[in-house]
Amino acid sequence: MFRKALVHGLLAAAVLLSPVATGKWGAPSASAAGSSIKVTLDGKELSLDTQPRIVHNRTMVPYSGIVKALGGKASWDANTKTITANRDSVNVKLTVGSTTAYINGVRTEMDAAPVFVNGKTFVPLRLISEAFGNWVSYNKNTSTVQLSSTLTVKTSTGSFTLKKKPSRIVTLSSSDTEIIYALGGKVVGRPTAIGKVIPAAASSVPEVGSSHGVLFEKLATLKPDLVIASPSLKSQQATIERLGAQVMFNSHNSYDEIQNSIRLYGRVLGQESKAEQLIKGMDNKLKSLSKPKDKPKALIVYGSPGSFVVALPTSYPGNFLELAGGKNIASSFPKMDTMPQYAELSMERIVAANPDIILLITHGDADEVKASFKKQFEGNAAWKSLGAVKNEQFEVLPSDLFAANPGLRAPQAIETMNKLLLQVK
Repeated sequence: MFRKALVHGLLAAAVLLSPVATGKWGAPSASAAGSSIKVTLDGKELSLDTQPRIVHNRTMVPYSGIVKALGGKASWDANTKTITANRDSVNVKLTVGSTTAYINGVRTEMDAAPVFVNGKTFVPLRLISEAFGNWVSYNKNTSTVQLSSTLTVKTSTGSFTLKKKPSRIVTLSSSDTEIIYALGGKVVGRPTAIGKVIPAAASSVPEVGSSHGVLFEKLATLKPDLVIASPSLKSQQATIERLGAQVMFNSHNSYDEIQNSIRLYGRVLGQESKAEQLIKGMDNKLKSLSKPKDKPKALIVYGSPGSFVVALPTSYPGNFLELAGGKNIASSFPKMDTMPQYAELSMERIVAANPDIILLITHGDADEVKASFKKQFEGNAAWKSLGAVKNEQFEVLPSDLFAANPGLRAPQAIETMNKLLLQVK
């Protein structure tokens, strides 16, 4: 079920949202439609029995030639006008005149149907190519459709080469899940939810653990070809790879790094244009913020009573605070060995810095949490001496935006902080 949903989502997104559908590649103007179009695979021109052509503004290729060139086998049923293409475990079925295709039995709607031209059957190049695990791009200068069987990308941990375009992705952080869906993809496994699952479309997807640990038996049943994981799970790499999946380690602890991840996953899914649209939308949301004239001194406390840590500027809440117009009093606090984006709570340092506002990140009902913290603050002489406590300038940040990295919703989180900073007396 989940495999079907993933394949449908990735291929449908590839056809409907790809540059070919937006006219950025594969759709030359009418005057260019008759020009020679080349198709290459990993830089080598493919030999097709008939020249590719533009049909209804889409790049179409002879079905038998492209399937054979990509290492597959093609067959034709004259009675039903059905084309079947097979390679490894992938089966593709298309019908002349129909915009419905079937990838491993999963129905996929296309925006261009296979056609007969001069006695030859032509099929959409992108659909066949991506079904067989290739990435597709278009070079306008040379009128060349470029297919790539591998893709090298830059993650937060360095260079990484994908052996094929993934169709069964597992994410181990909620922000990665949300980004993948926003780019038009789907996942077959997601992190264990603490609160509400975003997007709702992923709520029925099996949970496979988190950045703290993986449920390997569950992961094995999902048969992923790509697992996107936190660098903290590198010790589990060999175990995951034995299940047949590649592991791409990536993380984002700042607004800029979140946008780097959006671009990264955009490349992996072949949705670079969509990625840039998402990034532009994020930036536009931040442009309207009015920052405080004088930066309020803020302390960000994460956790629960008895297990507090303090967010440093290198953490996503710390980075968001600076973008919202605040000053982090913990900027010089020593980082923790186990959580380098956070510091141990030191009342001595906090009292010396005397924050103007205290921002709390925890789980649970915000009003109840705030009441609990207020009781603890007022019952502790050190906390009680702080100006933020005296002026009741302490707030619980929304858990859906701060308890875990919000990814695409970072602008909303920053705006939330900004409004609180503007209220500081």
